Amino acid sequence: METNKLQNHKKTPSLRGRNTKRPISEKRYFFLIFLLFSNFIYSQNDLSVDDVAFICEHTNLSIEKNLLLGTRAFILDINETKTSYTLNNSKEQKQLEQAFIPIQKFLKNNSKEIIPLIFKGTYDENQLRLFLKNYFVEKIYFQNEVDWPKIASLKEKGIQILAIFKSDIVSTSIERIRKENKYNNRFSSDPLHKLVLFKSNAITDSILLKNCFELWRTTGKAPNFIVAPKIKISNLKIITDSLNQTRRFRGVLEYNGKRLNKISWIKSPKISTPAKFSFPLTKLRLVLSPYKNGYRITPAEVIHHVSLSDAPRIFTAFDVILKDKLIYDFSFDNEIVNSMEPEWSRAISKDISFVKDSKRGNVLYLNTLDSFIDYSKENTLNFETPISISVWVKPDSIPQFMGILGFGMAFSFKLKKGNPDFTTATIKDHVIKHPLKIHKWHHLVAIYNPKTTIEFYLDGKMIGESNITDIIPSNQSLVIGNNIWGEQFYGSIDDLKIWDRGLSSKEIATLYNYKPIKNTNMFSVFIGVLGLIGLVVLVIYIRRRLIKRSISTPKKASKPQVIPTHTQNTLRLFGDFEMYLASKETTLSFSPLHKQLLSFLVLTTLEDKEGVNTNKLTETFWPGAPKLKAKENRNGNIRKLRMVLSGIDGLEVVFENKKWRILNNRKLKIDIFFYTKLKENLEANLMNDKFSLDELEAFLELVKKGNILQNTQTEWTDYYKNKISNEVENLLSKIHKAQNKNLPPQLNIKIAKTILLFDNLNENALGILITELVSSGKHGLAQNVYTTFAKNYEALYVESFDVKYQSFIKK
Repeated sequence: METNKLQNHKKTPSLRGRNTKRPISEKRYFFLIFLLFSNFIYSQNDLSVDDVAFICEHTNLSIEKNLLLGTRAFILDINETKTSYTLNNSKEQKQLEQAFIPIQKFLKNNSKEIIPLIFKGTYDENQLRLFLKNYFVEKIYFQNEVDWPKIASLKEKGIQILAIFKSDIVSTSIERIRKENKYNNRFSSDPLHKLVLFKSNAITDSILLKNCFELWRTTGKAPNFIVAPKIKISNLKIITDSLNQTRRFRGVLEYNGKRLNKISWIKSPKISTPAKFSFPLTKLRLVLSPYKNGYRITPAEVIHHVSLSDAPRIFTAFDVILKDKLIYDFSFDNEIVNSMEPEWSRAISKDISFVKDSKRGNVLYLNTLDSFIDYSKENTLNFETPISISVWVKPDSIPQFMGILGFGMAFSFKLKKGNPDFTTATIKDHVIKHPLKIHKWHHLVAIYNPKTTIEFYLDGKMIGESNITDIIPSNQSLVIGNNIWGEQFYGSIDDLKIWDRGLSSKEIATLYNYKPIKNTNMFSVFIGVLGLIGLVVLVIYIRRRLIKRSISTPKKASKPQVIPTHTQNTLRLFGDFEMYLASKETTLSFSPLHKQLLSFLVLTTLEDKEGVNTNKLTETFWPGAPKLKAKENRNGNIRKLRMVLSGIDGLEVVFENKKWRILNNRKLKIDIFFYTKLKENLEANLMNDKFSLDELEAFLELVKKGNILQNTQTEWTDYYKNKISNEVENLLSKIHKAQNKNLPPQLNIKIAKTILLFDNLNENALGILITELVSSGKHGLAQNVYTTFAKNYEALYVESFDVKYQSFIKK
């Protein structure tokens, strides 16, 4: 390695054209040592375009000279005219083709070189593509796939020009990387699948090299185009060569066959990467553990060693059950019980009460100064990993501060003038301005991500986030309704849950949409029992009368009873679980658990053809059970379910590739499978401006009983119910918007009623229904529909529906 390539700059940076020699500074020892080490672990690189670092320059400098010095990428700021393109950053107006002349000359003499051209300015991308394709013919490459191709494959095809448009690139700097904790804000736009333009004002090679590696380690993306005007091109060439020769750990994270963005890394909370990432391997080995709130990632920990291949490692993310790492779970049904530790009975309370709420049943109520609940047990939350809090609150007033809960000096979750507030012991209020209404239930979620952000959700939707200050870990017990500052909460609290992990937005939506089943009072139970006894007595009386009549009346020849026949075995989940058999001789008896097991396996097989792994199956149905006991329960119930299904031709539970799934040979008709097929066909037809009336009517007929498994209330069913509800609403709304003028009024009415069947407070469906009924002259029926909707709205939200009936008629 030549010494003059490693010479440092003076304090005042020299111009690139000078050749001033200086002694090697101490800072540059890092540079020398790294280059020596990188030669030792020289890369196996089969690099893709997004792995490679290029020296990049603006075209207001000499292209020909810079190419000879080592520049390999150019930024062209252009302006589209009626006939061609001009360069904006030239001293005199030049045509774009003039910039291509020295590039083509260089490439003619260097057939294995590839030059990226980055186009900035004002232009139409499609038109520019045509222009460039005509100019460079088969030697130019345009990115059309998700992943960038390998450099070697481009060279084999004779590609020498990479066309990089504004949509292909993001820019950043080391100052921006250090300032921002949120991943997307570290770049000029969403960095997923894009190349990185790294701008640096560094005045020494060693500082620039350190900055490049800091960018790479922090974001999981190597710099692709390095713009550093204060560094000599000859020294930049050494830096880019070193980056390109560095061994690296590459990976891709997938969820249900698709990439899952924004990955965090255990023990490195400030590192956040996209689904496709890489890290420099500047040591003999690198140990990494990825995580993402709401998911379980496998493998959970990996080691990448210099002896291993640099080929990308594949990671797979799976949903976790909602109870995973749930530490505190209070339903406040007339008692202070954490369902995760039901035997713990030493909680202390002062001046609290439990009241009956019309919407949520029994809830905790506080209306006295210094009232609280102290769980009185040492806290075990891990403050080095995410923590999630979910709680329903209904404030009676909005004072300056109201503490919902707290853990000693660690943090307090509270309201500041009605706004969600997460306060750390450093007396730092992380407040999101989104005031809650008094006398109204609100669902609040806070997710603490160590050393990065605190996220806030209100009523199922994210309302903001704030960069978090350091937390002082505390083992002090949980206090509810107050905190160490004596900030009293006045109002009702319900369903408080705290996890030792981060929740996903999908899990938060499930929590918000979950309908609580609260204990009823004894009077209601007594009335219900009396009603049931009365019904039984009435049935017995009628049956006896019919028996007497049959004895006293001479029998007449009667026609044989007509029993509905089915030509095919059928399993229905819409409405509720129902199994129809073609054979009258076969009868089946499903226990409630076996119905749930079969339904779960059907739905998970529909979502992933390979099925569900044993851990997820066990955690869904036997959470918290000892491992051996859970295994016995699982195996025993699967065995019993298989025995029941042995009487059905066309349905079987199989275990293959370490996953459980349903095997359906089409001799059994499963309604949810037909639902998916019809939905996909209707969506595809909408995309292609086609429409099938028969398929729409078949779809409406299939879902006419409402959502699936309506008599089954569990966390796992809530996820699928919410998913299907959203799918039905979105699809039918799109169909009505695109086809309502072509559909008969009765079908539009049926569409609106179906949407309301899945969401009885859907205002768009209400508008459709009222409009169609009024158009058909059914004014009274339209008025009744509106009145029913308004009553349901008021019952749910405890406030009047503010859209008048006349507003829908005017629309």
